[in-house]
Order: sequence, then structure tokens, then C-alpha cells
Amino acid sequence: MSRPGYMFLICPDAELLHARIKELQEQFHAQDYEKKVYWADEEFPRQFWGDLTLQTLFGSDKIIILRRAHSLKAAVWDSLDKTIAALAGSSFLIMCLEGKWERKGPPVPAVLKKRKCWKFADKKKWTWQSAGLDEKTISGFVGKWAVENGIAVDKQVLQALAKALPKDARAARLELDKLDLAAGPERKLSMEHVDLVVHSDEMDFFQFMRSMSEGGDPVEIWRRVLTNHSEKDSMIFMLTASLTREARALWMILHGEESAVRLPPFVKRQKQELARRLGPARIARMFDMVLEAELGIKTGQRRPEQALELLVASLTSLFAPAGRARRRS
Repeated sequence: MSRPGYMFLICPDAELLHARIKELQEQFHAQDYEKKVYWADEEFPRQFWGDLTLQTLFGSDKIIILRRAHSLKAAVWDSLDKTIAALAGSSFLIMCLEGKWERKGPPVPAVLKKRKCWKFADKKKWTWQSAGLDEKTISGFVGKWAVENGIAVDKQVLQALAKALPKDARAARLELDKLDLAAGPERKLSMEHVDLVVHSDEMDFFQFMRSMSEGGDPVEIWRRVLTNHSEKDSMIFMLTASLTREARALWMILHGEESAVRLPPFVKRQKQELARRLGPARIARMFDMVLEAELGIKTGQRRPEQALELLVASLTSLFAPAGRARRRS
């Protein structure tokens, strides 16, 4: 099967995009291609255009992945449309449209639908689309994982997992990795294993951390802390580890070392805004909070659930927008 010069992948879930790109590499024998990744929400370097049109000195092939291409403006699509027409034979371009899906279907930007590159790809079926995981598709996601890992899952267990797993592919895969270990030498999952999953009706940990750092709804934050009794022992250590990484990144960004913080551009911009809002004193306080929590547990002065509740209380106050903080005082 001949490889297309380029493709459009339409999906809001980064983990599913990653999996699809891997499948395409296998399908078109492109596993050994040199991989280049660019982000559409930052200015393209000159190298990007060269990767698309220039044949390499030794004729090696490249797979060029353009993330968040849905955010490109009309003028950039004009340039890209012309460049794709002159795409080098050694270049395999994959453009990821990662906008949020609406009821009317895949979110293909109107400015792209007018371009020749889209019309041609649509005609040649050089597109792939997925709305992400939901109640209908997650069973297939789990079934495929089970086959790939040689794990037996009967219909009843599969249905229970489909309800319990988070509908974010990365979070779901982390839970499945846990079940892979739990399956043991028998390589079979039972209903008892389903209880190991952090249920999808609870806020997942990364969402929990993001909600706090963005000054999210304190009622929802505290609901997680007070009701998820089974998580409290592990949650405090996940939180302190995550908080240490967050504080380190914010400190570096605030002090002009943002080039050393390896994050996607749109995430880095969010961190820049948060770092400016918090300022050096409050970022430094995050390190103190981690030390206080871990020291309290290790010295026996606090149980893990006590340390967790105190840490979350301190963080809620630390991250709160100025207006909310004044209303409390």
C-alpha cells in the first residue's frame, strides 16, 4: 500500500492521536522515519518549511507531526496549502486537528475546508477521525488493550470496566497498566479487579491538580478530598510529587529559564500566566508546604489523611484569585 504524502487526524485526545500515529507508522513501514514534531500555536521555525519541501542529503524519510493544527490562521493555511503541493517525496506530514467536538460532527475549521489540501485529502480519504472515548467506544479501547496484552476479559467485566474507567485515554491507559500488573500469571481480569480502578465519576488526579492551580471550584476540590477515603494514603504523595514539579517549573519560568521547561507551547503559556499571578513568594511557599506535609507524616505527627487535608486547605488559599481571597478575610 502506497503511503500518502500527508494526512489529517481529527481527535481531541492526545493519547489516541499518539496511538493512531504509531499505527500509521506500522501500516506504511515508517517506524524508522526521522520524527519531527511542531506546534501550531507557536511561530514555525524555518526548519519546519525545509522539512516539508527539501530532500535530505542521504535521502532519508521524515515523519512531520503538526500538533494543534486546528488553531492555525487563514494566512498560515494559505502558505501551508502551497507548500503541501510541493511536498517532498521523503516527507510524511500528519496534521492533528485537536479542537473540541460539537454535536454537528468533527471540528474541521472553516478556513481549512476551503483549501485544496483539505479537499484533496477528503477525496482520497487521507483523514481519520475520533471524538475520543465515550460510553460507546471505550469497550473497544479496553478490548483492544486486552488482546494486545494477552489478558482475558469476559463480557460482564468488560462492561464494568467501561463504566469505571475515565474517558480520557491517557488516564484510562494508566488504570489499565495497573490492571495488567494485577492480572498476574493467570492473565485474566475478574470483577474484583474493577474495584482497583479510580471511578470515572470522581475527579481524576490531574484534573484535581489543575483545578486547584486555576483557582477552581473549592466545593468540588473538597468533595474529592473528603469522600475518596481509599485514595488518601496514596493521594498525599501524588500531590506532593506533582506540587514539587509544578513549583520548580513555575520558579524557572518566573526567573527567565522557561526554555528549560519542556512543555507544549499552549501549556507553557498557561504556566507563565500562573507564575506571574502567584509571584516568587507564593511559589516558594509551595516548597515549604511539601516539606511540612512530608515531614509531618514521616515523624508521625500527622496521619496521611490529616496531612492531605491540611495541604489542600493551604493550596486552596494559595491558589485562590485575589478577589476570592479578600472575600474570605
